[in-house]
Amino acid sequence: MDAEEIERGRQRWQQRYDSSRKRDADFTTLSGDEVEPVYGPPAGQPVEGFERIGWPGEYPYTRGLHATGYRGRTWTIRQFAGFGNAEQTNERYRMILDSGGGG
Repeated sequence: MDAEEIERGRQRWQQRYDSSRKRDADFTTLSGDEVEPVYGPPAGQPVEGFERIGWPGEYPYTRGLHATGYRGRTWTIRQFAGFGNAEQTNERYRMILDSGGGG
């Protein structure tokens, strides 16, 4: 991928990032160093094979679905733990949600 294509991709990412909602959170390392919202090739330098990685929020989504990564949405852990058959599992989840449990 040539340097111009990478720069256009960075600009597309930056526009989507700037227009997205972000969480009010501390994005620093344990040493107190600021963590940039995205890391990529230095401006003006072509990177062979970068199209296989891409920018956050762009195909092939190897860097996530959202331009903001987890600055906009927290990490979602999805798991399924069955409880009997499908009807019994659904009944149990409804009971947990009705009791104040969260998804």
